[in-house]
Amino acid sequence: MIWLSWRQHRGQILVLAVGLLVLGALLLLTGRPMRDAFADTGLDRCLRTQGDPAFVPVTGEGGCVELAEAFASRFFNERLLALVAFILLPVMAGMFLGAPVVARELEQGTHQFVWTQGVSRTRWAVTKLVMLSLILLAVAGLFALMVEWWFEPLNRATGDRFTWLIFDQQGSVPAGYALFAFALGVLAGAITRRTVRAMGITLASFFVVRFAVAVWIRPHYLGTLERTYPLSANRMPNPFRSDFVIGGGGPGIGGIYDAAGRFIKGGQTFCLPPMPAECVSEYGRGAYNLEILQPASRYWLFQGIETLLFAGVAVVLLIGAIWWIRRRLT
Repeated sequence: MIWLSWRQHRGQILVLAVGLLVLGALLLLTGRPMRDAFADTGLDRCLRTQGDPAFVPVTGEGGCVELAEAFASRFFNERLLALVAFILLPVMAGMFLGAPVVARELEQGTHQFVWTQGVSRTRWAVTKLVMLSLILLAVAGLFALMVEWWFEPLNRATGDRFTWLIFDQQGSVPAGYALFAFALGVLAGAITRRTVRAMGITLASFFVVRFAVAVWIRPHYLGTLERTYPLSANRMPNPFRSDFVIGGGGPGIGGIYDAAGRFIKGGQTFCLPPMPAECVSEYGRGAYNLEILQPASRYWLFQGIETLLFAGVAVVLLIGAIWWIRRRLT
């Protein structure tokens, strides 16, 4: 049965392998110049010299802000293209690998031949799904390592590693997303019995779930922390620390507060010369900024939590697909 499954899906597996090689070549060709520029501009040395202080000057004087902004601007297009491409790759595993696994067999009627050769439905389904899942996890793991290497200079220059969409492309979570998309495709194919229909359901469901988790669930994997700093200080939180700032726009979730702790408005601001008098008049003495955040030190913990979340849901979906194949298919 393993050999039969390999023969049936070797074309898709070959496409995965070739795609991974092509992607690796592209990441190497674009990533090497970016890493060279990161060193040649002095940004790497500046960040190492600056260390990791909690606050840096607002104006960037004596710091690395200007160098970092110039570097991020220089490679903005590459970063944007990478984000668009990388967010699509996991769902493609579900659409082109997961959806046809069962649906195509049902459309072509080849499942009936296998089931009459002494192979049970359970064995047929489990062998296929386990083999393809393991191959997909191996490919996704290699993909994640390459992407992590490519993003490393941009992560250090922008401090965005923990923010929405950037977090989703790196670390271990792409493997969880790919397995989840694969499982979605398998279950949708088993239920609808149509490959194209299953692909559409996989695409829509994948992005709905991803959005819901990123916006409403991820910020609360662990309890949040608060950070305050005065409006009048010429210092701001270090933008290179990659903290995940969640709240900054409403009562109880961050923003600008007066000396008595009453909410004034959302966002953050700084009262620098020559405008301190206007700031005092508008916000009052003792006003301060409040941010709600998850600290950068929790990045890998959050990666692990989200990976296990999507992998766990994927296992449930695959079990559901096996149950459907055993009980509902004829």
